[in-house]
Amino acid sequence: KLEAFQADLNEIKFLIKEKKNQAEIERWNTKQEARHKLHVCSKTLDNYLAKGILPYSRFAGKIYIKASDIEAHLEKNYITK
Repeated sequence: KLEAFQADLNEIKFLIKEKKNQAEIERWNTKQEARHKLHVCSKTLDNYLAKGILPYSRFAGKIYIKASDIEAHLEKNYITK
C-alpha cells in the first residue's frame, strides 16, 4: 500500500508542476518583465515591438507580452555551436 501511495503522490506532484508550467506559459508580462526575461534594454524591446518581432497587446495604455511569445523568440534565436 505504501508503494501505491508513493506512486499516487508522485503523480500528483507531476500534475501540479505541469499546471504551474502551463499557467506560466499563458501568463501576460508587462514590458519590464519582458525586458528582464529577454535581458534587453527598453529601447531594444521597443524596437522588437515596433518591428513586429514580438507580438503584444495594449490594454488601458499598458503593453503586455505573452510569456509563450517571449519563450518562442528565445527558442527561435537559440544559437548552438
